[in-house]
Amino acid sequence: MYVIAKKIVLLMILALFLAVGTLPAVFAEAPKPARTIVVTYFHTTMRCPTCHNIEEYAKEAVQCHFENELKSGAVTWRVINVEEPGNEHFVKDYQLYSKHLIVSEIKDGKEARWKDLKEIWTKVRDEAAFNEYVKTEVAAWLKD
Repeated sequence: MYVIAKKIVLLMILALFLAVGTLPAVFAEAPKPARTIVVTYFHTTMRCPTCHNIEEYAKEAVQCHFENELKSGAVTWRVINVEEPGNEHFVKDYQLYSKHLIVSEIKDGKEARWKDLKEIWTKVRDEAAFNEYVKTEVAAWLKD
């Protein structure tokens, strides 16, 4: 019973701050870093098992090796279907012709540079090699 009462009090305090229009620093959104490395898997609606593996392996590599960087916002992982409305521009932006893993650097809200990790196709049959490739590439971008 005590736990429920405590939760109700906390919710009431939060509601009060929302009504007033200000939140204490505990609830404020953390500032975004001035520089972020974005790892994006681009795909189309139709995908084969290999394409799904590429997404899975890339996601695992980023989440496993860059857990702290993901939490801090220094690294961002995303998956984008280029056939969904509003995403068509990525095909031109990155010269996409198939499924791609792109690493890009965002500085002060603008893309500074990017790289297509083309070796994902030659390493997809070896999960360990794929993982190491993604880890090495993203780590190098973090050091630059």
